[in-house]
Amino acid sequence: MSGLSLRMLIVGLYLAAAWTPSEACDAEKQAAVAANPSDDDARDALARSCARAGHHEEALRQYDILLARDPDNSDWLLGKGQSLIALDRPAEALPVLEHGRSVAPNYEDIWRANATAFEMLGDYERSDAFLAEAQRAFPQSSWPAAKRSALNEEQLLKRGTRLSLAVSHEELSGDRDPWRAVTFNMDKPLDDRRRVLAGLHAEERFNARDGQLTAGYVDRLPGGWSFSASGDIAPNAEVLPEWSLVGELGRALPGDRSLGLRARHSSYATTDVDSLAATIEQYAAQFRIAYTLTAARPTGVPTSFGHSLHLAHDYGDASTMALALGFGEEAEAVAPGVVQVTQVRSIGVNGVHWRNTSWGFSWEAGWYEQGDLYNRLRISLGLEHRF
Repeated sequence: MSGLSLRMLIVGLYLAAAWTPSEACDAEKQAAVAANPSDDDARDALARSCARAGHHEEALRQYDILLARDPDNSDWLLGKGQSLIALDRPAEALPVLEHGRSVAPNYEDIWRANATAFEMLGDYERSDAFLAEAQRAFPQSSWPAAKRSALNEEQLLKRGTRLSLAVSHEELSGDRDPWRAVTFNMDKPLDDRRRVLAGLHAEERFNARDGQLTAGYVDRLPGGWSFSASGDIAPNAEVLPEWSLVGELGRALPGDRSLGLRARHSSYATTDVDSLAATIEQYAAQFRIAYTLTAARPTGVPTSFGHSLHLAHDYGDASTMALALGFGEEAEAVAPGVVQVTQVRSIGVNGVHWRNTSWGFSWEAGWYEQGDLYNRLRISLGLEHRF
């Protein structure tokens, strides 16, 4: 979930908990204030009615008038802070609520609103320190501990380092020896937009064993853009590329769509392969559907084209399951030192299921037809961990 979406969710939950919607500010209370503008009780009642009706700009105006008369009134400070939160202005709400706590240090509702403002700002360190202080101030209340636990889980989802360990087994037709592989990956966020990647991969095919090291960098840019760069190296590889470089560029589009471009250069022992892939993806609630066109060209060979279709369902906290279909042409190592373009077809299912914020597992099963050479049945299982 993006930072903006999370903020809007917090605002929505806060509004649902704090106010019961109605059509407008109370007309009788408006009339009472108009008849006697100096009546603070009438203006306070009007401000509350406006807030309940969802007219937070008007509520804010009334609270500003009241606070000009009594800047230390804790109820009015709370009301103004709540209106600013409802208007998605948490940075402005903070000094108001902090002043409210200074004049009424045991007013628990002000502490709650203060915690919400910190949460909306996404300031993890200050939020955690504030909630720890709230636990000490209100030891009989459960909300500071509950908010702190939710905050820690949110931070683990956003900034936790993710480790993945997976093993795969592929049975080949024609009594050929199976393929086996083990993969270990690390995904470490540097902040809310940048990540570094690293991985180890060992694979056995055609009685040849290759080992591979991978490193990468991912960044989100303003305007909905993102990019990544990665590379891998497999010294003396027989079936994997000896080295590869990959660059990816993505862009969020209107209408819950995204576009991605991926360029890759792979250098095998006997040839090089250059490929370019374009992906268009459509989002609909918790579902995604994507189409990818890949053009690949081994050295001295005409360009081949492959197609893939990906349908995914996202659920829970980053859990997903997907169906993948593939067809067309593919440049693949079909024997040690032999890269060949063949007609391919494939169907597979895969997913990642998180049992809690820290632990999950991955799975994959698929069938692949590599031209007239062989068919493959693939199964993979993995363990996922965040810390």
